[in-house]
Amino acid sequence: MPQPHWQWDQGPIGRIVKTGYITLRREIEQMLRPTGLTHTQWSALGVLLHYPGLTPSQLEQMLMIERPSVTSLMNGLENRGLIVRRVSPGDGRSKQIFLTDAGRKLAEETQHFARVVEEKVKRGMTKDEFETLKALLVKMVRIFHQS
Repeated sequence: MPQPHWQWDQGPIGRIVKTGYITLRREIEQMLRPTGLTHTQWSALGVLLHYPGLTPSQLEQMLMIERPSVTSLMNGLENRGLIVRRVSPGDGRSKQIFLTDAGRKLAEETQHFARVVEEKVKRGMTKDEFETLKALLVKMVRIFHQS
């Protein structure tokens, strides 16, 4: 039986946005393979590089993942020696997350991956097209966050 031709570029905007996101993510995942990091672990390291001391709930919001996923993510990063969790000075029940030296080094060595992928996208568009794409995606997200 012949394989049906799937027209990813037809249909709802959500499908096109998802296809675009997955395409970008796969490019980064390919670069991440030698590090053994998943895309979500890499994202967490990047966020913690710029915002040390986040709580799990703050990380959950920033990465847009569920609480059980944050716990699993933190356990994996901690087991690899890339993060440490410390009791928050202001609230003994709350934990803050920090990169270890190894985590900081890996985050710094891999943070350029996002720029590499973005440059690849830019090479296929005019500067105006790229800026318009970004502006429209931001506008789309804001539409749903205003409600």
